[in-house]
Amino acid sequence: MKRQDKVTLVDRITAEIAAMPNIFVAEYRGMTVEQITDLRTKVRKASGGVRVLKNTFLRRAVAGTGKESVAGLAKGPNAVILGRKDVVDLAKVLAAAAKESDKFQLKGGVVDGKAVTAAQIRQIAELPPRAVLLGRAVGSMASPLRGFVTVCQGNIRNLVYALDAVRRAKEQSAA
Repeated sequence: MKRQDKVTLVDRITAEIAAMPNIFVAEYRGMTVEQITDLRTKVRKASGGVRVLKNTFLRRAVAGTGKESVAGLAKGPNAVILGRKDVVDLAKVLAAAAKESDKFQLKGGVVDGKAVTAAQIRQIAELPPRAVLLGRAVGSMASPLRGFVTVCQGNIRNLVYALDAVRRAKEQSAA
């Protein structure tokens, strides 16, 4: 590969990495082609992509992108997993791949600008999906309002009971 081709490739990879909020590095030494293809398919379904890069290219590509901590993980044959959207779905795919094959080992990465370790990626994978978390947050915010409405309805209900008791008392005294 000519030097100019390498520079062009690194520039393209740099643009890809800068555009993605999430990047993970994993070692894939010993995986079969079928296993890697299956991993690529699952990652693609989780709005991500898998790239196999030379470590030198990876180090140069992350320089100046805010994801420099990934450069320290560039040792051995690495797969770079880039994620666009929901990090939980992508982390679940990667954690499942690491459980299925002892040859796929998570090393770490960057999630929304913060460096994460392999253990933290597994913790992220245990989180419920984003929609469930948002539902829980909305439920927590709505709970005090629901309690306030119930208290207000209780006062109105007690007023109705009191007026009904007055009505009965007047009916009994009139009879």
